[in-house]
Amino acid sequence: MNRRTFLSLAATIGVGAGLVLASCGDDTDEASATTAAASSGDAITIEGAWARTSPMMADAGAAYLTITSAADDALVSASVDPSIAGKVELHETRMVEGEMDMSATTMAGMESETTAMGEMTEETMAPAPAMEMVPVDKIELPAGEAVALAPGGLHVMLLELPAPLELGQTFTLSLTFEQAGAVDVEVTVRDDAP
Repeated sequence: MNRRTFLSLAATIGVGAGLVLASCGDDTDEASATTAAASSGDAITIEGAWARTSPMMADAGAAYLTITSAADDALVSASVDPSIAGKVELHETRMVEGEMDMSATTMAGMESETTAMGEMTEETMAPAPAMEMVPVDKIELPAGEAVALAPGGLHVMLLELPAPLELGQTFTLSLTFEQAGAVDVEVTVRDDAP
């Protein structure tokens, strides 16, 4: 049975709520794409799914991929087998202003210090920016626009790792979309992006 016949048959009988997974590209392509076609004609394309190796004592990791939706949609959740991570969240790495310790002890120790421009004041002690990862409710997917989940930005956070993510390991990441429903993608653990 060819792919087109299979997709038509699966959409007709409503297997998996009309969701069909098909692999695109050849077996030699490490960043192969997965396409989910819903019976409504909407499609989700996922490319370059990978996760970074994690240190032995780490209890968190992250998965990255690029998602393109044919219609407006949103990624609303993700999950993996508990043998990979106990909890999975959608996250974004954001630049935030750091906080300074303005306690009396710190201020007393700083009274004699000056800046190159003159006396140090509360206005000249701007906190240094810092990066933080924060959970997000969903990741918007505008129609036809490739949305990259990549280091330093949006990503899938893998929490409560029972074991480190090791080079060459693969696992299934289940993604849930508002419109397209559930899509499974195979993730390969690597040192760097594909």
